Amino acid sequence: MPEPSLTAPAARPPRRRGYAKGAAKREAILRGVMDLMDREGYTRQSLRDIGEALAMEPAHILYYFANREDLLQSVIELWDSDSIPSLRETGTRAAPPSLELFVEAVSRNVGAPGMGHLFLAFAAEAVDPAHSAHAFFKQRVDRVQHDLAQAIRAGQACGKLRADLDPDQSARHLMALADGLQLQALLQARGDVIADLRAAVDALAT
Repeated sequence: MPEPSLTAPAARPPRRRGYAKGAAKREAILRGVMDLMDREGYTRQSLRDIGEALAMEPAHILYYFANREDLLQSVIELWDSDSIPSLRETGTRAAPPSLELFVEAVSRNVGAPGMGHLFLAFAAEAVDPAHSAHAFFKQRVDRVQHDLAQAIRAGQACGKLRADLDPDQSARHLMALADGLQLQALLQARGDVIADLRAAVDALAT
């Protein structure tokens, strides 16, 4: 799965404004799809497949989402926001960006290979500027790189990380390593993503 976000993503205005009951139903559908990915993995399920798994008619799902792509993008966005500890409970950023938080978020991703496959598939397709998720993924990459560079600068300021590091370059390297390791884990089903990532983070220390 692409590198996790360490700060809150910009909120996307809901497509349908309604009562709290509607918002709760919308989230229940999203979490149901997450559970489906956890059970079966991402197999490019159709809207009908998703509806059968949720015991819902596709037309009912389309009351809350514009189409299948909108549904799956919304699943990804909710998963991404959940990777920020306590964000949903406090409504604020849980903690300043840190390398440890980055490793913890990647660890969560590794534990959900179905969501990882979905995330990677959408990220690859979103390279196309015409894709509906292009802006989301572009903003997300910029945000994660900024957060990691900020965390590295903070580590340098307190003497925990090497002073000779280029924070922006190191942030890009960590992002690329996390992405590559997660892809290899999905393809090969072996290797220790978190041990390798922690080794890379430890190599930044003084």
